[in-house]
Amino acid sequence: MIIQPDVKAFKSKHKTKKPQLMWIKASGDLETPVSIMIRVANKKANSFLLESVQGGSQRGRYSAIGLDPDLIWKCQGTKAKINRNPSDKKSEFIKEKISALNSLEAIIDESRIDIPENLPPMSSGLFGYIGYDMIRLMEKIPDKKKDSLNLPDGLLIRPKIMIIFDNVEDVVYIITPIWPKKSMDILSAYKAGEKRLINIVNSFE
Repeated sequence: MIIQPDVKAFKSKHKTKKPQLMWIKASGDLETPVSIMIRVANKKANSFLLESVQGGSQRGRYSAIGLDPDLIWKCQGTKAKINRNPSDKKSEFIKEKISALNSLEAIIDESRIDIPENLPPMSSGLFGYIGYDMIRLMEKIPDKKKDSLNLPDGLLIRPKIMIIFDNVEDVVYIITPIWPKKSMDILSAYKAGEKRLINIVNSFE
């Protein structure tokens, strides 16, 4: 099991204060996305499995599992809220002082990360939905129907773990993003990412 990048390369990139990815590449011929989802997510909230399909019937190249987000963004009406520590049950959503659209733009910018060419394009990012009702933040359209579901107009999560099946190459990528923090030194950041990856690998067994 090889964790990439190695410590030396990680330190070099970390000094630029830019976020980066750590990952493990493993054989995927003995597992399925569903079996892994059941094993690693174990009914955890804020986890997902996305399958790609071509032409409505043919299985696409990638299947992606995301879990354990470090950020959840949601929008209701004109207001947005963010929870920056959702793994802590005591952590709460904090109302944004800026508009919902500006808040959305801000978390998109905050979540930008360079993805190496040898990794799938969805190796890190924001996942979720932007509902039709958010168009009202940009255009004046009727709002006559009753909201019986009371769901957020938009909901996005930023997973700390992505597990991506490449169905063409028969390999699995286990990926974790590292977001530089002033409170964490380089080696501690690497060790934290390493621990997350190893924990996922161990849960495969």
